[in-house]
Amino acid sequence: MHEPDMDYTVGELAKRAGLTVRTLHHYEELGLLRPSGRSEAGYRRYGEADVLRLHRVLALRDAGLSLKEIASLLDGEAPQPLATVLQAQIEQVQAQLQAQESLLLTLRNAAKRLELHGDGGDAVQVLLDAMAIRRVHERRFSPEQLRAMRQQWEAIPETGRDAVELGWPRLIAEARAAMAAGREPGSPEVQALVRRWLLLQKQFLEVAPGMKDTMQRMYAAEPELARQSGVTLELIAYLRRAKETLPAEEQS
Repeated sequence: MHEPDMDYTVGELAKRAGLTVRTLHHYEELGLLRPSGRSEAGYRRYGEADVLRLHRVLALRDAGLSLKEIASLLDGEAPQPLATVLQAQIEQVQAQLQAQESLLLTLRNAAKRLELHGDGGDAVQVLLDAMAIRRVHERRFSPEQLRAMRQQWEAIPETGRDAVELGWPRLIAEARAAMAAGREPGSPEVQALVRRWLLLQKQFLEVAPGMKDTMQRMYAAEPELARQSGVTLELIAYLRRAKETLPAEEQS
């Protein structure tokens, strides 16, 4: 370790900090770190105070602050208090974490779907469909609703999640077949289908305010979802008519 009265060349300081000389020159151009002295030959020399300032710069950079924000903070010219800057950074990091959590869940679900159903010769399409649904969800649901859905889904034991993954496609196929065959919405067969539908749906549509309304608007406005899932507006209307034939206590 260097003694307090010793100083560093730009190369020595760069090596000590794990940076490149070019980076230190860039920091100097931005006013983040200026050498406290020069050698007789005119070379930059950095003292212990410079090293301390560099460590502060790197700590703030690692916290996600921009170099411009760091320069203002260190020189006491920040247009906003540090607490305000940090709160904005916290919100940005939270949004990034939520996006990563959403992506992770999407990838896991796609992998599970392939495991349960097989790829049918087009594994890539399974992933593309999963990513398309994710984009739709991000357009239609608030971050709070998405977080609630993720938490609800992850709280279900894996065997239960597998049952849902298998259950939805089968139920949709059965409901479409009943509609295509002209089964009356009030028939016992279709009523049984809509009861199963409501049971699966309830697990996810009551975890956050407005979830149910948002889901209904989403399917009405996103035809790509109908293509991927088979849940067309016609099928939704058919199941709604079947739901209306159920006893009042079962319709909520």
